[in-house]
Amino acid sequence: MAIFAARRLLHTLPMLLLVSVAVFTLVAAAPIDPARRALSLAGAADSVDERDVEAKRIELGLDRPLVERYVRWGMDAARLDLGESFVSKKPVATLIGERITASAVLAGLVVATSVAVSVPLGVLSAVRSGGRMDVTIRTLTLAGASLPGFWLALLAMWLFSVELRWLPALGSYTPSGIVLPALVLTLRTTGLLTRLTRATMIETLHADYVRTALAKGLSMRQAVLHHALPNALIPILTIIGLDFAGLLAHAAVIEWVFAWPGIGRLGVEAALAGDVPVVLGFTLTISLVVVAINFVVDLGYVVVDPRHRPTG
Repeated sequence: MAIFAARRLLHTLPMLLLVSVAVFTLVAAAPIDPARRALSLAGAADSVDERDVEAKRIELGLDRPLVERYVRWGMDAARLDLGESFVSKKPVATLIGERITASAVLAGLVVATSVAVSVPLGVLSAVRSGGRMDVTIRTLTLAGASLPGFWLALLAMWLFSVELRWLPALGSYTPSGIVLPALVLTLRTTGLLTRLTRATMIETLHADYVRTALAKGLSMRQAVLHHALPNALIPILTIIGLDFAGLLAHAAVIEWVFAWPGIGRLGVEAALAGDVPVVLGFTLTISLVVVAINFVVDLGYVVVDPRHRPTG
């Protein structure tokens, strides 16, 4: 297992290198002059001239070749030095560290709730395939997965915060404040995961080994829990892992609507302000999280399905 984990970890290094090159190149090619933007955000927009811009460009190292700038940025990033924000003048690593906990808590709650709800619903829908229960579950989950997140967020804010006054609407990093953003994100994630679980379970229930188990006298419940569900968990694990990683970035709109102090909101604010160091740090952090989650999912395959275990 240790050798398998080490091999998987080594395979992630080229991926991280390619991601960092792509991110740095795309940001460098963006129609934003970081030197001019830094001066503008510093309040010198009215008095700036080309000499000031050129001096700032030299200060930021933007006068150097692109490859040299990337190597320097990559070496700094390896030491967790992601530069300094143009807006707040704080280290980017500090800003991300302050925000990522809130996003991780939100994503963890959403994934845990989605799994607890969608896996039983998906199994029930597959077992009752074609029946009234199946149709009801599919209709509800399709609606939850299809409705726009920002619309659901505004509707939930109006209903639970304005009309019923049950929950805070904006920027409350508290147990009650997390309910609305988690609810909106859970509806979409639960819808997708339920439909995937149903499709996977239907395919698994028609497998020969499940039919054999039923023919030997096992009940449907035993066949599902001990034979069908463990074999259906592989694609489900993939979606769970990708959903957790994706929520850190894709929840940006919901975090923005609810003023949730997460990393997604930080990325949106940085993009709108043209804060290049924060955009680079945000993108690199999300990429690292995605790679790390994929690594954990690969190890999960080995635990769930012995067929994925290394033989030598």
